[in-house]
Amino acid sequence: MIRLGHVCQSLGMPEPSLKTAQLGRYLKGLVDLTPIYRYNAEYVRRSLVYSTGLGLAAHRISSDLFPLLDIAPGARMLVPDLRSVRRAAERGDVHLSNHPSQFVVLSSPREEVLINSLAVMNDQGWVMDLIGARGSITLHGGGVHGDRESTASRLREGIARLAPPARDRLALENDERCWTVPELLEATGGEVPIVFDNLHWSANPRSAPYEVELEAALRSWPADRLPELHYSEQWKGKPAGAHAEHITGRGLLRYCEQVEEVSGGREVVVIVEAKQKDLAIVRALGELTGRQRARFEALVPGLAAASPRGRAMSAPRLGSPA
Repeated sequence: MIRLGHVCQSLGMPEPSLKTAQLGRYLKGLVDLTPIYRYNAEYVRRSLVYSTGLGLAAHRISSDLFPLLDIAPGARMLVPDLRSVRRAAERGDVHLSNHPSQFVVLSSPREEVLINSLAVMNDQGWVMDLIGARGSITLHGGGVHGDRESTASRLREGIARLAPPARDRLALENDERCWTVPELLEATGGEVPIVFDNLHWSANPRSAPYEVELEAALRSWPADRLPELHYSEQWKGKPAGAHAEHITGRGLLRYCEQVEEVSGGREVVVIVEAKQKDLAIVRALGELTGRQRARFEALVPGLAAASPRGRAMSAPRLGSPA
């Protein structure tokens, strides 16, 4: 069984953007975080209801849900009651995960970067606890800074300094330049599960064979955690590893078939990373023929529970063979 989901924003629903806050304006006293936090909490609740309507059973919560949470004094006190978000996730049986930005680096040789990274991670773990999220908080390994062994040692030390809510949800992801799945497993002694990213695998010249990395990543997840994977396609004309606006239906179907075969039927999560978010999934599903759509729904049974409107949005195009 595969749970399919998208990233952070739901572009197909009304008011599809989260509210943000700039540090400079906040320091000048020009920003009130309370209404921003309230709006964003309600945004996530709406997004989860919307995702459920599409038959999507996974969703990545934005790490910018509560802007400046790690910087503004007393910001945690401004976070509203999140029980409605938690109920929406439970009612839709939506798997929630999180992926802080590339500036969060637990292996950095600079102590100030590590301190900031730990603050962001611990805040994200705290939020994930509040909403009852069981999914990962995923990070990249960061650069290697000319010495992979020393960087791996710093990575392990940084992980050890995390508070339990963040450390218990941590996952690492292979990237397009520095770290492959086998290298991350070696760096952490196999103690941290690995999120396999197909586009990063194809872009990284250090990558091991596809089946080797995919299988190793899936095996790295303990039995009590759902393995997570990312799917995206290359944006033509952009640097290797750049996410495209959309994905193809055939590409997504092929990836899910590969994941199903390697996972042996274990329940897993596939997060689509595309610039057009949920709309990319809707368009990809609409490209499938009736027969392909039936095959896809066998792999991703949550789609069969989509609302009539959700099914209509992603219905095969007219003229597609049954």
